[in-house]
Amino acid sequence: MKALKTIGQFIVVNIKEIFTYMGAAAGGGAFGIIIATAVMKTVMEAKSYGTIGTLLAVILSIAVLLFAQSLGGQSDFYVTVSMNRARMPYLIGRYLLVVIDILSAIGVIWLVNILETKVIGPALSPTGEVENILNFKPEIVAVVIFVVPLLTIFCTAMYVIFERKFFWALWGVYMIGAIGAPRVSTAVEKHPGSFPAKIGEAFIALGNLGVGPWLVIGAVLTIILLIADIMLYKKMEVKL
Repeated sequence: MKALKTIGQFIVVNIKEIFTYMGAAAGGGAFGIIIATAVMKTVMEAKSYGTIGTLLAVILSIAVLLFAQSLGGQSDFYVTVSMNRARMPYLIGRYLLVVIDILSAIGVIWLVNILETKVIGPALSPTGEVENILNFKPEIVAVVIFVVPLLTIFCTAMYVIFERKFFWALWGVYMIGAIGAPRVSTAVEKHPGSFPAKIGEAFIALGNLGVGPWLVIGAVLTIILLIADIMLYKKMEVKL
């Protein structure tokens, strides 16, 4: 009963952070739509509208989620341990909170995608065609909802252990994704034989996997990350 109370208190105290992730998704979507609109207005050979807004909404949401949870999770962990509270209720509470954060961001991303595919894309595309870069398959969304919270908790542990070294490593991964994703998308369409295009085709093939393979991938990742998180949090020490 005490554990359930601790979990509930943790979620209530931190529930306002969902607006951070909704804002990240909306901001990334708006920025991507501006870029896509500029491309359609200035690049004459552009034949169809690409949902860059949706793509950037996802990228920015993931970046904010990983950075905010890593840095914010460190202070939450220190406070929890310093108050002599059990670590497992903290882990469960943080997991549930991140699930709520992700669902709120996915809701905004879904709205951005509808706006691009149903309104903005057809209006700007010369042919009326819209290239939907991301497909919201239920199995992929399910894997994200279950696996990403465990990944953010793992990132928090890495930040507690390695501090700024992990922060800069995370920043490097984000920059690669932010800069590389639009180039990969363009290469798939205009330079199909190039190395970036092959990377894009690999991601497309991954996205086209059936329900079964995605459920297996999700189950394996969930087990690995769950074991890693529990082992790390049992041994981590507070650095004052």
